[in-house]
Amino acid sequence: MIDALQDLSGPTSVWGNAVEEGLELGIDKINSEGGVNGKKLELIVYDVKLDAQEAITAYNRLVDQDKVVAVAGPPISGIGLALAAVAEEKGVPTVGSFMDPRCTVSEDGVLQNYMFLMQPSTVQYAEILADYALKELGINKMAVFYDQSNAYVVSLVGPFKEYVKNNGGSIDAEEVYKKDDKDFKTQLNKIKEAGVEALFAPNYIQDSVLTVQQADQIGLDITIIGAFDYAPPFASTLSDPELVDDIYFANNYLNADPKLKELRDVYFEKYGEEPINKVFLGYDKILIIADALKRAGSEEPTAIKDALEKVSNLQCTTGIITISPNTHSPVGLSMVIFKMERYL
Repeated sequence: MIDALQDLSGPTSVWGNAVEEGLELGIDKINSEGGVNGKKLELIVYDVKLDAQEAITAYNRLVDQDKVVAVAGPPISGIGLALAAVAEEKGVPTVGSFMDPRCTVSEDGVLQNYMFLMQPSTVQYAEILADYALKELGINKMAVFYDQSNAYVVSLVGPFKEYVKNNGGSIDAEEVYKKDDKDFKTQLNKIKEAGVEALFAPNYIQDSVLTVQQADQIGLDITIIGAFDYAPPFASTLSDPELVDDIYFANNYLNADPKLKELRDVYFEKYGEEPINKVFLGYDKILIIADALKRAGSEEPTAIKDALEKVSNLQCTTGIITISPNTHSPVGLSMVIFKMERYL
């Protein structure tokens, strides 16, 4: 039995529901091929509502009552950080897309034995974006604008700033806000006054929408560099689609990649729309867990944890995944840079 902890009704539910759909399609695929070691997989999903305590309560319930052998975790770093200690105590491995590296290795360098990341960390992601801005876009003067209460966002901003400064660029403005703030015009005006060429604003989707709309309202017309939350359906949530212009973000895959076709077709047939990136992440989590289950030859969580540390050259939709036993993070995964621009 596999459990999933996702935000299905909170502020990031658009991502949580997409992950759940990917998980279900992964389960369907594996079960249609005979399951794992002769047994069918069963999925239980709990809604954590983007609340750390809800996630901890659900994790305890799934381990103590549901007797799950592995957990498909959320794409939310704050939830991943909250689960690390309880996962260590309960000893059931969690495979998530929580990108904050502290979810897998604590700040004092201790490995989180039962936490596994299946996509690049925020450090890798931020450095990819910073390098592209400096070398490909030729941008040197930048600003950052971020939610200082969001662990995921903060873990992106630090490496981005460091990489820019260490590679010839400068951060000429840094503005922050707090969770639930909705008026960003004061901060954005300060960024406008700084005369920067680009704004790094890797916040959650609702705040990113407000940032783009309010930047337009005050006449802040510069390149915007964001994170995964700028991927679809971001553009469709803007008040005016013409605001989508000169925005860059990195994604896990190239849309035209033929490896995605089978899953895309199955998803479209079932849901009548194109899958977003979190669907592919959910699907790949199941592939990784199933791979570990096969090699473990056991439903004992510690054996599955040991097998997860040895995932190697596993073909997934988002790339070929090899998990480092030292960091519990993938090695060698690349990203694809996307540019969003006004359609004329």
